[in-house]
Amino acid sequence: MNRKLALANIAAAGAVASALCAPADAADLGRRPYYKEPLPPLVQPLYNWTGFYVGANFGGTFSNEDITNGLAFSTDPSGVLGGFQAGYNYQFSPTMLVGVELEMDWTTATGTSSFSNGTTAGSFTSNHNWYDTLDGRLGYVMGTWLFYVKGGIAWMNADYAMTAGGAVVGAGSTNITRTGWNIGVGAEFMIMPQWSAKAEYNYLDFGSDSVNFPIGVVGGSRVNTEVHEFKVGLNYHLPPGTLFGRW
Repeated sequence: MNRKLALANIAAAGAVASALCAPADAADLGRRPYYKEPLPPLVQPLYNWTGFYVGANFGGTFSNEDITNGLAFSTDPSGVLGGFQAGYNYQFSPTMLVGVELEMDWTTATGTSSFSNGTTAGSFTSNHNWYDTLDGRLGYVMGTWLFYVKGGIAWMNADYAMTAGGAVVGAGSTNITRTGWNIGVGAEFMIMPQWSAKAEYNYLDFGSDSVNFPIGVVGGSRVNTEVHEFKVGLNYHLPPGTLFGRW
């Protein structure tokens, strides 16, 4: 009898234990595992310089200008300059681009020099009016930065005037447009989408040209001109889909 009672107690205890454990096991089976999603990686924005752009520039210029008319002297005009530029960039790799650019600048560069050969004395004035360039560009891209070299054809327009007194007396002036070549270097920074700022240096060489005045034997002069430009500028890059531009 006692043995039967002990077996019954053991069975009852087992049933209670099973009843207590079952809800916990069911709760464990119903709970889904939780995985924390990793944060997306930080991606640096990619800048593409391909497209058309227009802009304006401002700076200073000085020249090495040598005159020979039986004598040798220099006028070396200097002044400020400013104007506009337009161009197209094609970025053919993440770090390289090629392009073409037209710049049109007006200038106040002026210089005057006196001369004398013992019998005739006078003065020669150079007044530069504008410089234009048409260049190819090769650039290295570092995200928002663009470093470039450029080179091509250059034009300038100037007024030249000479006065003379002594054995030869007279005064004359002429306006001529001259052709040369140029090279330059610069850096450009994308300050915000579609807007960039630049700083650059350009060297323009117009060689030696004849300048003639109706002043007797000293009327014929040769002018050799080299121009140095330092300028800063602002460019607007046309938005995507406009004249093939894209950001």
